[in-house]
Amino acid sequence: MISMPDSISWKIRINNQFPMPSFNDNLYERAGIHDLDEFYRTKFVSDEVLDARYFKALDRFDIRFARTMWVYDNVRSGSTVLDLGCGAGMLALLKRKNVRLIGIDLSTECATAAKRNGYDAAFSGTLSKLPFPDNSFDYVVSLDVIGHITFAEKDAVLAEIARVLRPDGVTLHGIECTDHEGRPRFEEMDQAELRKFIEIDGHVGLEEEQEHAARFLRFFAHVKAEPRYALCLSSEEFIKQAEKYGLPFEDDFIDYLKGLSFKERRAFDMAMGYVFGKISDLHVTLPKAGLYVLLKAAQQPLGPFYNEHRDRTGLFSGTKAQSGSCLDRRTDVIFSDGWFEPNMLPPVARWMGKEGKIKFKGTDLKKISFDTTTHLPNLTGEPLEVRIILNGSEVTACSIYRQGWFTIDVMATEETSAADDTYELTIVASRTWQPRSDVSDREQRDDREISIAVCNLVVQ
Repeated sequence: MISMPDSISWKIRINNQFPMPSFNDNLYERAGIHDLDEFYRTKFVSDEVLDARYFKALDRFDIRFARTMWVYDNVRSGSTVLDLGCGAGMLALLKRKNVRLIGIDLSTECATAAKRNGYDAAFSGTLSKLPFPDNSFDYVVSLDVIGHITFAEKDAVLAEIARVLRPDGVTLHGIECTDHEGRPRFEEMDQAELRKFIEIDGHVGLEEEQEHAARFLRFFAHVKAEPRYALCLSSEEFIKQAEKYGLPFEDDFIDYLKGLSFKERRAFDMAMGYVFGKISDLHVTLPKAGLYVLLKAAQQPLGPFYNEHRDRTGLFSGTKAQSGSCLDRRTDVIFSDGWFEPNMLPPVARWMGKEGKIKFKGTDLKKISFDTTTHLPNLTGEPLEVRIILNGSEVTACSIYRQGWFTIDVMATEETSAADDTYELTIVASRTWQPRSDVSDREQRDDREISIAVCNLVVQ
């Protein structure tokens, strides 16, 4: 861990040892990228569903949410949080801790997506001129944003963070880094090289890990930083870092990752996320890797770097579903791993594999209804058979012979009653389909084994 005391002499030594980059021209302009709003819209606007109501508790182990969980465990319940560069709303999970969550992003479309995903408010604007009064927030947070800020703007952004934070506030950041010894500097790239590099992830402000800490120390009395992702990356990130950034991972390992199926990638990413969390819980210090750093800063002495306000009860709940409630938007309902993460079809719905289970608590259940559709081909020649099982008893079955939405009603019986008010709904499909398994572009590929999509699960 990099822990910075607040003495002036230390600040001077840090700044002399690791001088700040002096290369301050507009890298976007030099790379031929003139419309930043359009650039970020096409690269970072998405319709992914991040609404906290749809978050599966098991996904707390997914490496994709590792940084979100670090923030989640460091933020007080009921506090106010500003998400800088909010994108589609990766911090929406904080709503499970009754946080008032505000977002700001350069892209209007990103701000709209964040609001759709449950942010209390989201605005479009520049981070160097935040539209908020002084002392507005308990926390200012960013994930994968500082590396997108030009060197000329960095100090102005940090000054704004310090301005809108309350006197006892904390700022938390997940920051992309570089290694000057192993990678070319921006000033060493010609226009074609620079554009190719920026188009990967939009990075125009990468610094080394200790340079980020030194810069924050100019605005905050207390700074702690720790290198991360030296060991744990997602399967797709390993491939990207090898193919697009040239990191020297073993060729056969990258080939192995490329050959994994969706379920195998899911298992790999869960294992990576689990190890990532254990590194935090055990306070294991990782070596500098030139990839990523987690950073906390404040004017007051900092608390623990990890788990300062850890309370994960909001990820679980034992409440019972009331009549008329919608199960697919309840945080206490458990969807098995036979369901994929929600998609904006529209409406918001979950695709199922061959079989999916849903567990929930309820009283005097009489009926469950849900809307469903499928995109499977050749339904006329080979209808999709769907069986519905409630608490171990098959209650209905149907054949789907056309595409489009329709409603299925499941009636409870004496055989399906539950003494402990716990119900398990199981849906089984006769076959599955891979929508885009043969697409050469990995970012466009969809090799999931899917059958039906389900939404509006209402209990009576």
